[in-house]
Amino acid sequence: MGIRMFVTEGLSSFKNALSDLFFPPTCPFCDSPDVDSGAWLCYDCTDSISKIEEPFCSQCGLPLPENNPDGALFCGQCLIATPAYHRARYGVKYKGTLREGLKRFKYGGALHATDALSGILIEAYRRHYEHDEFDLILPIPIHRKKLWERGFNQVIVLTEKLSRHVGIPMNRTCLRKSVNTPPQAGLTRHERLSNLRGSFIVSRPDAIKDKRLLLVDDVATTGSTITEAARTIRKAGAARVDALVLALTPMRGNDRP
Repeated sequence: MGIRMFVTEGLSSFKNALSDLFFPPTCPFCDSPDVDSGAWLCYDCTDSISKIEEPFCSQCGLPLPENNPDGALFCGQCLIATPAYHRARYGVKYKGTLREGLKRFKYGGALHATDALSGILIEAYRRHYEHDEFDLILPIPIHRKKLWERGFNQVIVLTEKLSRHVGIPMNRTCLRKSVNTPPQAGLTRHERLSNLRGSFIVSRPDAIKDKRLLLVDDVATTGSTITEAARTIRKAGAARVDALVLALTPMRGNDRP
């Protein structure tokens, strides 16, 4: 058994070396050749990625003012109206080369960026949810029209990697986007929530009844999508819903909670 493992690992290393020789790796975010063998990104893109750090709201995960003299744990919005989810957390800031890499992946079909992006998602899971227990992971769905135009749901691709890594099953079909809502860009937080109201449905309530669920999405600005999805899921009978989003867009004044 030990010899077989040694030979298998040796062959794998040899194949990787040949691949790097004839097809030198390039950064999926910026096309730079400055990528070490086995690395996902070039040095510059790796260094430019910024994690979402505290202070952030203990519930919705959105940033709190850095000068937080009162040491507030919750944002004003969560104090006024408690979200349907238990907690929401975000991985990194949606800016710079991370933004360009995710756009390439999402709209340009750059699937060679999958490992880099899913690695960032997995690292965020470890930071925020490693000690939590979930029964299912649900990727945020896209409407069938967008699926037809794009050819794939980028969130499912990333969630599959996360699901395999953490050993929690993924259900890609029970939560569906039933309304092809207009683009959210340029809308305020309130307008985004109104735009999404009633746009999700649960096709199989029995699959999530009394379950602890983790919602996964790729990008958020105000958290409106996960808020509406969580509301729909809780209404269908889920015991608890948390959310993990790969990247958070830097907030404007009218987006702040």
